[in-house]
Amino acid sequence: MASYDNFSREDLLRILRQRDEEEQGALRLHYHGETPPWQIVRQVRPRCQKIEPRLSWGNEAEQAENLLIEGDNLQAMVSLYKYRGQVDLIVTDPPYNTGNDFRYNDKWDIDPNDTDLGRFVPADDGSRHSKWLRFMVPRLWMMREMLKPSGVLAICIDHRELFRLGLVLDEMFGEENRIAVINWQKTYAPKNNVGKRTHVSTSTEYVLVYAKSVDRAVTTLLPRSEAMNSRYDAPDGDPNLWAPGDFTGRGADTHWGQVYGIQSPFTGEIMWPSEGRCWAIERKRLKALLELWGCKYTNKDMHDGRAPCLVIKGSLEKAKAAAERILTAGNWPVGYWRDGGLGHFRMKVYLKHVKQGVVPMTYWGDEEFDTPDYLGPVSWDHEQSGHSQSGINELSSIVGRGHGFETVKPLKLIRKIIQIWCPQKGIVLDPFAGSGTTGHAVLEINRETGSERRFVLVEQGRPERGDSYARSLTCERLKRALTGERVHKDGTSYQVDPCPGGFRFSKLTSKIDAAAVLSLQREEMLDLLLTSHWDQGERASSHLQRLPAGQHEYLFARSGRGEGFFLVWAGPDRPSVLNRDVFRGIVEEARSSGLTPPYHVYARTAIYPGPNVLFYQIPDRILEKLGFNEATQPFASGESVEEAA
Repeated sequence: MASYDNFSREDLLRILRQRDEEEQGALRLHYHGETPPWQIVRQVRPRCQKIEPRLSWGNEAEQAENLLIEGDNLQAMVSLYKYRGQVDLIVTDPPYNTGNDFRYNDKWDIDPNDTDLGRFVPADDGSRHSKWLRFMVPRLWMMREMLKPSGVLAICIDHRELFRLGLVLDEMFGEENRIAVINWQKTYAPKNNVGKRTHVSTSTEYVLVYAKSVDRAVTTLLPRSEAMNSRYDAPDGDPNLWAPGDFTGRGADTHWGQVYGIQSPFTGEIMWPSEGRCWAIERKRLKALLELWGCKYTNKDMHDGRAPCLVIKGSLEKAKAAAERILTAGNWPVGYWRDGGLGHFRMKVYLKHVKQGVVPMTYWGDEEFDTPDYLGPVSWDHEQSGHSQSGINELSSIVGRGHGFETVKPLKLIRKIIQIWCPQKGIVLDPFAGSGTTGHAVLEINRETGSERRFVLVEQGRPERGDSYARSLTCERLKRALTGERVHKDGTSYQVDPCPGGFRFSKLTSKIDAAAVLSLQREEMLDLLLTSHWDQGERASSHLQRLPAGQHEYLFARSGRGEGFFLVWAGPDRPSVLNRDVFRGIVEEARSSGLTPPYHVYARTAIYPGPNVLFYQIPDRILEKLGFNEATQPFASGESVEEAA
């Protein structure tokens, strides 16, 4: 029987909810080795980050806006405590379980901190699906934890794990929070090498989109194209552009009172809604619109078992003459008769009144804009989402051929997702960054629209093969997006418009506890402070701007508010005490740098805090910023410091 003595209140509540769901017959996916994800996540220890200036790009302020982390994504998300609950959109492309595309270490079931990457799981492994789920579920749980209450997860997948992933996400996020299942066209020509077991050439993949809370999530309208606006005209001389609309809607079988005929003043004919449709506006309003053509209407029972028709009251000749005068004068009423008076009664839909954007509903060829803001199952053809080959070509044009990536998501697909579900100043997280398409997409959108979106990318690469492509490929792609450098097929370089911004490159290193913090050298301590700092009121948007090394003894950074941050630390074997002399040195450094109080000071102890000093004790304050739970993760755990692979 499980012991719940060390479980947090949140963990216990989750277990009770899960039992309630099982008793109510809720549909759940069970698999071999299943462990509640929060039990795994709570064992993962935050890690230090070593900033590598050589691989970063931009000035200090630009670097602080975006982040590329080299290391395991589960450990990275746990270490990114300042971003917990602060991310607007997670868009990611995890391993698809195709055979030899993801690794699994069985020791992770017991200790998710084990640094062994494990072996590739081949396609003929009978337990590959359960291993894939054991690998993915804790990461999906952490992704959900990283999202804001209004945040959205968009995760790419193919047919191999689509149904299992959907069940997991339905359970984890709630089926009611599923926004869409996007079916995007990755190829536009059939493959001729379809084997006996495949039967059909696969041309599509999927993006599952879930909201943390569907009531808070926002689906943004996409920009309208010139082609969409071109269907609006003013053939009657109306000063406002309009397109034909319809006064009818579905539901004739349930709204029989709205199924009736109306008489045309031009032909005298009684016209009805199409089969299965009824008038979508009330009779009183429709009558008023008809009378704008210069004649009066009255109700007339046609003794056909249906609702009374609206017929012209008085002379048909006079009604026709009045209607023809209005037709000739132009600038017709909002309800008009088609085909010069010979057609049906239609509605003018004004361009100025339609949504100034497109609800992402079905294929983009659909130009009905009065649809509800609901997605459900949707399809995006390759003209709207790009295709796999274009993703590979884009990467080759940036870093050159021979990069070794066989599957790269097209920029158009990722850009589209970002534009729909990430606000103008939002944060995008990609825990499986790969070649860096997500970061590239954010930079391009910012350049073209003036938005201020930011990204956090995590990529481990394959270090056991000497293929740490977080630094050899992902980093290089981001740099070239920022410089505008591109490569022709023949290997020669050319320039495109550079993107503004920068990014910081950091590598996950040792696990953190009190002993680990107290063993750091000064430069290592500075990296930890810079990557873990956040203000209560600003959290993910707050960062420190590192000052040039060697200029000061204590001052190492300034905040966005112009306040100085000071570190009293010369190494683990030297005293770290804020005393009167140290305080005087801090005040002098602040004055010479034009910084205003208060002074934020990190030190081991303080015997003279002085005026205007905010004292942060080492290691307690640092561990607090890393999200340590004192009840379950004592600061001094007694574990040895272990270097990450």
